[in-house]
Amino acid sequence: MRDFMLSNAPIARPRRTTPKRQMRERRTAQALVLFGLVLAAVELYVILGSF
Repeated sequence: MRDFMLSNAPIARPRRTTPKRQMRERRTAQALVLFGLVLAAVELYVILGSF
């Protein structure tokens, strides 16, 4: 009977993200965007510098 009750237990909802985690994810996203912009600038410098 116990196994039957456990198998029908409701699936737990995923936790909502906490503000601290959201801030860390936002900082990570900003760092990736900044890195992409710097990389694009370096690529343009290398390409245009070769002419």
